Amino acid sequence: MTLLRGLLLSLVILGASCETKCSEPTPPPPVTWTECGGMIGDHPCNFSFKDQEGNDWDLYAHRGSVIVLDFSSMWCGYCKVAAADVQPIMDVYGSRGFIWVTVLIEDSSGNSVSVNEAKRWANEYGITSAPVLAADDSIIDFSAEDGFPVGGWPTMAVINREMIISQGITGWNKQQMVEWIESELNG
Repeated sequence: MTLLRGLLLSLVILGASCETKCSEPTPPPPVTWTECGGMIGDHPCNFSFKDQEGNDWDLYAHRGSVIVLDFSSMWCGYCKVAAADVQPIMDVYGSRGFIWVTVLIEDSSGNSVSVNEAKRWANEYGITSAPVLAADDSIIDFSAEDGFPVGGWPTMAVINREMIISQGITGWNKQQMVEWIESELNG
């Protein structure tokens, strides 16, 4: 009888252990913020665009990662300089919960970007592990009330793990960007 109780107790413990360790983890519930903006200290407004592979890429689906949003235009020289640094930066920080997102707002003629153009951009600059989004100017708002305040190309925003914009810069400064990325990943 004691052996039977011990056996039953072992089965109960194993079953409880398997329930907690063997089942798939429950993802955190989706979070949306009705009050959002494009300024430092704001939760960024959510957006979704197609990436260079034609897949939907949604900003809020990446909550918990450190994210750089790189708002660029395909005709912009400094955007091209920054694009050449994307994959090397991803190679260093991508495994630590970091994502670089190139949000291409304009093609070389100033129009919305197609998925094929986003793919061409990714191929031209060797971007293999970061999304390049085929976007448009619908997420741009110079007042930052209904979008991101892009006043020049490129404009970068750093989003921390709590989905708050922590830093921003217009233009390209690799050293400053790497410092901000490291600070967010180590903080």
